[in-house]
Amino acid sequence: MGIRSMGSSVTYDLTHHLGREIITGAYPPGTILPNEAEISATFEVGRSAVREAVKMLTAKGLVDSRPGRGTQVLPSQGWNFFDREVLMWLRETNVQASLIVELLQLRIGVEPKAAELAAENGTDEQIAAIARAYDQMRSASDGRVDPVSADGSFHEAIMVATNNRFFQPFGPLIRTALSVTAPTTNAIFGHSVGDLVAHKATLDAIQSRSPETARTCMLEMLQAVLEAVEDWRKNPDSFTRRQRP
Repeated sequence: MGIRSMGSSVTYDLTHHLGREIITGAYPPGTILPNEAEISATFEVGRSAVREAVKMLTAKGLVDSRPGRGTQVLPSQGWNFFDREVLMWLRETNVQASLIVELLQLRIGVEPKAAELAAENGTDEQIAAIARAYDQMRSASDGRVDPVSADGSFHEAIMVATNNRFFQPFGPLIRTALSVTAPTTNAIFGHSVGDLVAHKATLDAIQSRSPETARTCMLEMLQAVLEAVEDWRKNPDSFTRRQRP
């Protein structure tokens, strides 16, 4: 079966194919991937493309390649979940509740402080970008904008407004995390638009340069979602859709 290039290169497409196969469990941890010649023949690509694909998967923490042993799939604990493509491949799996909880726990550890920093350090232009993202969320409630994209823009804009170079890279990660968790949270709450009241309270606190209030608003928003997911996780069969807090 050949790899039809849908992106910038055959190597890119081969990497995506193998990465998805690993993430979805077709190649469980500990598995030795087919060798270079076999992959080359199976996907009708050159060996150089195979070598480059393996290098890319290695950089993402998915595999380890050693002479004489081959390319082995690594345990998920070593996968680079900060890599956008790794998270996107997760969307194609049956996303487990535990993963959603872990992503929300990460967000709770990062985003409240980010909202605080945005209120302290954000420029007028950066805060205006947060407001525009909120307006997109309002439009999403009318079906005019993709709700997950709008929600992602809001949270990513807050990360940018921290003006902290170590917080800012979390923006794309959180945007991707939202796309991974959205199918489950939408099912729990019965709709796809994030809580507009909580987002507006966070925006108002940032605009008014109230760091502590911004931190509290973001923390309460995320904790409410986490609590709902944990309730659903404990007893999904008897779960009734909740109103967003």
